[in-house]
Order: sequence, then C-alpha cells, then structure tokens
Amino acid sequence: MASLLAASTIPAAPVIGLMALGVLIAMVGHAMRSRGTVAAGLAILFLATAGMVVGGFAAYNRGETDPRPGCPGGDCRSAPDTPNGGGLR
Repeated sequence: MASLLAASTIPAAPVIGLMALGVLIAMVGHAMRSRGTVAAGLAILFLATAGMVVGGFAAYNRGETDPRPGCPGGDCRSAPDTPNGGGLR
C-alpha cells in the first residue's frame, strides 16, 4: 500500500517522458530489426503506462481535490459545463 501512495506523488511529466522514450526505443529497434530492442522499448512503454494508472488510482483513493474548475457548493453535477446543467433527463 505504501508503494501506491508513493506512486501518486510522482508528477505526470516524467512518466510521459518515459512513455515517449519507450516509443522511441521501440522505433529504433524496429528500424534496426532488433526484436530485443523493440521488446525493451515496449516494456518501458507499458510499465510507464501501468505506473500512470496506478498513480492516478492512488491519487483518486487519497481523496485529492477535484481537478475541475470551481463547482458551486462542491456539487459538480450541477455545474454549467455539464450537459443539461447536470440534470438527468
């Protein structure tokens, strides 16, 4: 559980950079026709993606603030940017 909390404190930019690096390594491996290099790049990409999902899940479970702009009274279901004013019809 402690690793989930630690993962949620990592900003998104380094994780996205790691994803881009994985794609770049996979592309270079494809150009070199090296299955090992392609596999390493894809492994980096998928591990970074999994890390982002775990971090988002941990942040959600910690009850961090709502990222949407101010909701009147904390009830975002009636925010003006939702369809039909947030009401279900």
